[in-house]
Amino acid sequence: MEATDEEERRLEELVESNPDDPSLHFQLGLWLWNTQTQKEKAAEHWVISVKLNPKNSEAFKFLGHYYATVSVDVQRAIKCYQRAISLNPDDSDAGEALCDLLDRQGKETLELAVCKDASHNSPRAFWAFRRLGYLQVHQKKWSEAVKSLQHAIRGYPTSPDLWGALGLAYHRLGMFTAAIKSYGRAIELDDSRVFALVECGNIFLMLGSFRKGIEQFQQALKISPQNVSALYGLASGLLGLSKEYVNLGAFRWGASLLEDASKVAELSIQLAGNSSCTWKLHGDIQLAYAQGYPWMEESWSLENKAEFDKSISSWKNTCHLAAISARNSYQRALHLAPWQANIYIDIAISSDLIFSFHEDYTHDKCTWQLPEKMTLGALVIESDNFEFWVALGCLSECNALKQHALIRGLQLDVSLANAWAYLGKLYREENEKKLARQAFDCARGIDPLLALPWAGMSADICTGESTPDDAFQSCLHAVKILPLAGFQIGLAKLALLSGNLLSSQVLGAIQQAVQRAPHYHESHNLNGLVCEARFHFQAAIVSYRLARYAINVSARTFPESHLKDISINLARSLSKAGNDTGAVQECEYLEKEGMLDAEGLQIYALSLWKLGEHEAAFSKTKTLAASIRTIDKTSAAVSVTFICRLLYYISGQDLAIASILKMPKELFESSKISFIVSSINALDQNNRLESIVSSGRYFLASHEEITGMHYLIALSKLIKHGKEQHLEFQSGISHLRKALHMYPNSNLIRNLLGYLLMASEVWGNTHLPSRCSAFDASDARNKEGLKSAWEIFSAGAVACHAMGNSEPKFSFPTCGCQYPNGSDSVKELQKYLTISCYHSLTAFDL
Repeated sequence: MEATDEEERRLEELVESNPDDPSLHFQLGLWLWNTQTQKEKAAEHWVISVKLNPKNSEAFKFLGHYYATVSVDVQRAIKCYQRAISLNPDDSDAGEALCDLLDRQGKETLELAVCKDASHNSPRAFWAFRRLGYLQVHQKKWSEAVKSLQHAIRGYPTSPDLWGALGLAYHRLGMFTAAIKSYGRAIELDDSRVFALVECGNIFLMLGSFRKGIEQFQQALKISPQNVSALYGLASGLLGLSKEYVNLGAFRWGASLLEDASKVAELSIQLAGNSSCTWKLHGDIQLAYAQGYPWMEESWSLENKAEFDKSISSWKNTCHLAAISARNSYQRALHLAPWQANIYIDIAISSDLIFSFHEDYTHDKCTWQLPEKMTLGALVIESDNFEFWVALGCLSECNALKQHALIRGLQLDVSLANAWAYLGKLYREENEKKLARQAFDCARGIDPLLALPWAGMSADICTGESTPDDAFQSCLHAVKILPLAGFQIGLAKLALLSGNLLSSQVLGAIQQAVQRAPHYHESHNLNGLVCEARFHFQAAIVSYRLARYAINVSARTFPESHLKDISINLARSLSKAGNDTGAVQECEYLEKEGMLDAEGLQIYALSLWKLGEHEAAFSKTKTLAASIRTIDKTSAAVSVTFICRLLYYISGQDLAIASILKMPKELFESSKISFIVSSINALDQNNRLESIVSSGRYFLASHEEITGMHYLIALSKLIKHGKEQHLEFQSGISHLRKALHMYPNSNLIRNLLGYLLMASEVWGNTHLPSRCSAFDASDARNKEGLKSAWEIFSAGAVACHAMGNSEPKFSFPTCGCQYPNGSDSVKELQKYLTISCYHSLTAFDL
């Protein structure tokens, strides 16, 4: 205390001795100000100081502090601060104090002017740039704010507030990458910045990076567990991520994410139950859950129809309750914000989904339904919204109203691809094929990534305007864009027609369709056909049985042919799987119900023959033969082929030939039958079927069929011209040489010729197979004939070396046959071994 008094006396003595020194008055005033007891006396000395030195900015600043806090004279304080800033624009204390006073008085324009003057007068007035940036953010002048904040950050590089404000400005300008970096810097400086975390998460959601967005919201909730914005963002992110998984076919994971999203949305509702957007988000989540919840087959022991019915009912009930919950949430949102027209559309969509779960639901098309009424409610609020008109066109049951709504939408926006697509679908249903095609073409021209036009174009196969392959590719493109169950079932049907059942894309699509539409028997039946094509017979059997259960438990009525096709498919798979007893039981069921057709008779007879019941099999074969004239030509050819083969197995060669000779000649007008008859005739030394064989060869059309017949003829000559237990190789070789002149590119003929030359055991023929063989990468995996070209080549190499050329001393062949020397042979065999994934025979030859 004594030291303080002494310092005060010393300063007073200096002032008394030098009364005209402004610095001494300022120092004395500053000392008195810091004592906290003589602030009025300090102000007197500062007044003297500024009178003596009007350019002392520090004195004006402290006078401003005095008038602002002690005497509470705001106007004088403002003037003093303004004078201090004009003298020293870099003085952040005076500038911040002045801006705070102006802000409290609501003088935002004057505050903005002060900051602009200071920033203009000095580039180091960082406080002014910071304050100016905040004001411009408040006024939503985003471009100007970016410049001010960037300059302010040079003075305050570790200020998280500045980085957060800069991120917000970038965000509003649509500069999302820069915004993410700015928000990230703010979080690095202060990891408790909830605003930066939430806004950064929102940007990630906007960019489709749902995982990163979810991480940001989760981090924000760790800091503030009851932050409604973070909860809303987290639920939105989970919803978006679930849709990604659903589009990829991961339905269960998508449903799990939706369950988590629903819990988060419910927590948000508890905190902010009067928020319309939160209720709408909950409705969106529940609607997505109702549309994407998968049927899980392995969760049930589906051993009978009752278990299957129980599983379908449980799946439908889950989806139905979710749809009802979605509609209730939308209704609550509409109650809070009745002016939001889009919520009317949401209620309409959820109501339509609820009705779709009632198979027995019927109504009069002339009566307005709830989805239509709600859509009209939206149009009352926004009559010029083209999307609402399209929604009315999709939800209405009246075709006239559908057409009117879609055309009205196109009048408002002619480039609306959805409207053109749904209009094409409507015209397709009305059998207006030309108009449908034109509408689909318009939709594809506007938006090539719209699925419906591609799916609609694939339906041209019904009119013969497109080939099965073209239709399959169109539908496949639609499935890739939008994997709806209807599109996927259509893709499998087209795969059956175009021969693409083995495609992995078809397998994935139909398995997804089973999870999305388990109550449709088509999905199970087609899944069975795909599994059967892949030789997964047990899986096919399960699918066919589920398809039959689906028909039996459905409230709808289906044509009898659907059940017949499923039962025949089931019988065929049982037979292929070796369960001939089950196949016979299925055929007996079909016979009892009067649904046993030609294919069923073939399966019936074949299964009985496998079980050793030859008499019964022969009886069914006779029944099949009697029905041939009543079926179409293609099925008749298949049936005749089957009859010939089964007669040969049951009755032997003589009786089979006798039966074939009794058949009408017009039944043999097929290439398939010609091969079977030629095969039986090849084993007959008396050539009793020669006339039928000769006439049947006129029906060979394709290159593959003709070369295949030459292959068969060569084999028949080996047998018929041979003696006792020896084959006549030269006859077969001579025929194949002639055929090779006509079809030099046939690998089938070349491979057989090379194989016969090796098997003939004629000295000097070992080098000829290499000249017959044609090597390519596909031949390593696709074996045509008895042996592949690589196998024949390797056998020839081994045989040639065994005759004395196994240790060549030169880089060229030294034997007379000019076969490739040992090193070249080894290289060729090594090449094949690499291609054929370590073929055991090739490895042995090496």
